[in-house]
Amino acid sequence: MAVPAPQAEPLRRLALLAGASDAAPGLLVTDPGLLAPLTGDLAPWGVADVERVARAALVHPGPEAGRRLARAQRRGLLRVALRDLTGLAGFDAVAAELSDLAEGVLRAALDHVVADLGAGAGLAVIAMGKLGGAELNYVSDVDVLFVTRGDPGPATRAAERLLRLVGGVTPEGRPYELDAALRPEGRDGPLVRSLDGYRAYYERWAATWESQALLKARPVAGDAAVGAAFVELVAPFVWPDRRRAAHVDELQALKGVVEGSPKVRRAGEREVKLAPGGLRDIEFAVQLLQLVHGRHDPSLRARGTLPALAALAAGGHIGEDDAHTFAGAYRFLRTVEHRLQLRGLRRTHALPQDPVARARLARASGYRDGADGDAGARFEDDLRRVRGEVRRVHEKLFYRPLLGRFAELGATDLVADPAAVRERLVALGFARPDEAVRHLQALTAGTGRRAKLLRTLLPGMLPPLAATPDPDGGLVALRSLAERLDSSLTLLAALRDRPVVAEVLVTLLGSSPLIGRWLERQPELLAFLADERELARPRDRDAYRRLAVGLTSRRSGEDELADALRRLARREMARIALRDLAGYSADAPMERTWLAEACLEAAVAAVTPPDVTLAVLGLGTFGGRELGYASDLDVLVVHEPAEARAAALRATEQVVRLLADPTPEGRAFTVDLRLRPEGKDGPLSRSLGSYRVYYERWAQTWELQALTQARPVAGDPALGRAFVEVHAALVYPRAVPEGRLADVRAMKRRVEAERRPRRRAGRPGAGGADPVDLKLGPGGMSDVEWTVQLLQLAEGGRLPRLRRRGTVAALEACAAEGVLAEDDAAVLREGYALLARVRDLLFLSGARDPNVLPGDDAVLRRAAALLDPDHPDPAALRDRLATTMAAVRAVHLRVMEG
Repeated sequence: MAVPAPQAEPLRRLALLAGASDAAPGLLVTDPGLLAPLTGDLAPWGVADVERVARAALVHPGPEAGRRLARAQRRGLLRVALRDLTGLAGFDAVAAELSDLAEGVLRAALDHVVADLGAGAGLAVIAMGKLGGAELNYVSDVDVLFVTRGDPGPATRAAERLLRLVGGVTPEGRPYELDAALRPEGRDGPLVRSLDGYRAYYERWAATWESQALLKARPVAGDAAVGAAFVELVAPFVWPDRRRAAHVDELQALKGVVEGSPKVRRAGEREVKLAPGGLRDIEFAVQLLQLVHGRHDPSLRARGTLPALAALAAGGHIGEDDAHTFAGAYRFLRTVEHRLQLRGLRRTHALPQDPVARARLARASGYRDGADGDAGARFEDDLRRVRGEVRRVHEKLFYRPLLGRFAELGATDLVADPAAVRERLVALGFARPDEAVRHLQALTAGTGRRAKLLRTLLPGMLPPLAATPDPDGGLVALRSLAERLDSSLTLLAALRDRPVVAEVLVTLLGSSPLIGRWLERQPELLAFLADERELARPRDRDAYRRLAVGLTSRRSGEDELADALRRLARREMARIALRDLAGYSADAPMERTWLAEACLEAAVAAVTPPDVTLAVLGLGTFGGRELGYASDLDVLVVHEPAEARAAALRATEQVVRLLADPTPEGRAFTVDLRLRPEGKDGPLSRSLGSYRVYYERWAQTWELQALTQARPVAGDPALGRAFVEVHAALVYPRAVPEGRLADVRAMKRRVEAERRPRRRAGRPGAGGADPVDLKLGPGGMSDVEWTVQLLQLAEGGRLPRLRRRGTVAALEACAAEGVLAEDDAAVLREGYALLARVRDLLFLSGARDPNVLPGDDAVLRRAAALLDPDHPDPAALRDRLATTMAAVRAVHLRVMEG
């Protein structure tokens, strides 16, 4: 039972209406019947209520029928506006009620026409666009199609009459501007087609945009059975099992055409519907995702934008945050659009240019002046924020890289036909297709969100996975990762929100077995894969040190500190590997070196007592900033004062434990102190004076050779520099001591002789024969390092430029100073780069010992494919290495023999 409005309520309603609409007061004067909603109840009208009122307006046929129908429509429109402005109906209800109003008018009008003509009984009106989605505006075109079961002739006459009745201009205006231009062939096509006619057209000629338009098709008037048959008829065209990838490209291009249209360019940012950040951004993105994913997920086949958004989020196809952003923005922008249209009761989507009119719009949209600013300014701020958010989410969703590939895939690819799946896997190049089928079935079984999402994503992930060195191993890793992280939303969120992650992920999993294990333990790296800018950005030394300090500063005990350092090292080493394999790292050895320095610095800072000064010197590839994935940290530790020896030794032992002892978190780095004076029998740390005495009196040549790479890497910088300066004269004297270079050559021969008995006979590199040692074998990395260091020891005293750490940097200096021929330098430089790269790739490919070329072709094939995707041939890689190492060996022997 209706509750009478308070006595003051009519005036309040009138004030609200007059404030929001310039046209409303004039309408009230010309049609006193419009005053009823001001004084009566404001219960919503449903379709049946509207239909009853419209039928009453049409009870008398004749030329005035259109005018009476327009007046009835205005009364309904005013009721919805008052419910809107008084807060009785929110946006969702307002859009639904405006749609009900149009639907009721169309039903009554068509019945009136059919009865008056005695023809068109089998005609159905199909709503498209906003009426089809039940989200109509106050003033909007009503897009329709006309369909009939039999002869289109009589139905065409009825449709034409309906267009005149509902769309004809009268002194009262017109109820609606009906637009049938979405029909096949547009305005050049017949107004009405039979069901068979529509079928014939859509089977042969349907354009991409037509499937998008049909997504919202809904019968609203006329023959209900014909309307239902039409919806059933067009479903295969809207939701085909497979869709051309070009379909997605065409829709994306169409959006660009809309944004570049003269109308949008003229209005610019004033256009709330078509401009970037406007309503079309939301609608196009939602509809494209529906068209791609709704073929296999019927829950997505909602006609309205907001219900479709909710279904996309519920089905895991977009993130809840993105859905929330879009939904809030859609309601905001549509409300602004409604206020624009109410102002003059005319169709418009452009914000006014006049500041006074903009301020009125802000107030009509619910903004009020207050302590936090005037209404207009806050409205403009919110409008800019909403548009920015809409554009950001639109670009993320609408231009997803894999949408075209998903569109091509059929719904039964993974779930219904294992034999067909197996056949496809064989064609893609999977070596173990039966096993792969079982993994795919395990990944997609069930009704959970993970299975549902993977059924959509996996068909598009298989081609890039098949292009990797080990697709079978990559699929195993993907299954393990998905199952391990089943209770975590990280993987699903990354794959769902950023499908490019799916392609990058399988590429990495099929390239390196280590990547999957790293990601299982550090799933946060999945999100990192999706951010191309972050993926391309290297961290410098200071960035790593900030990370280490931040991670360790809150840890109190040694165990907590050790775990924190191990987690940091593992996570960041995985990040470096991801960048490396994805082609973004220009200098992975340098990044690994900086990471090691940061972890070492944090450990030293945490354990050094206040009365002790400690410095760590890097040697070998660590000192040379050429650290490999599997490299140890060769170091020396120096302390001051000399009497703090006991405390310094304890601190050094703690540093080694923190980084090198194995824990459930693994180990950060292996710290190797064996190059210290007296080797494993010597103290872990010495004072600066003790080092100087040792190196002056007892050091062997190889120990001074090791100091060519000595570089402060952690602890007190001044003490580290002092160590280097104190020993520079010993390593690089003005005159080379007699016998020093002979000692170097003799030591190199002795090292090779000691290794020789352990080697087997046979053709180098063949399975079961002599293994190729990339590091210590003939022509290996060690040959390059000894060659360079011999030249440094021989000429560094007179040529300071040669005193550079790092094999490659020293090589360049030797060539620049003329102590090594440029051709020889190029052979050594290129050889060293190739050997170091292959060693790293063998590590990432799962080799047990990355220093030795494996006899297992599977591991070598992965490494070969990572090195040169166009030539992933293990035999070719062996041949290339053999040629390179022979050239390196020749230069090495020539230089060493002097």
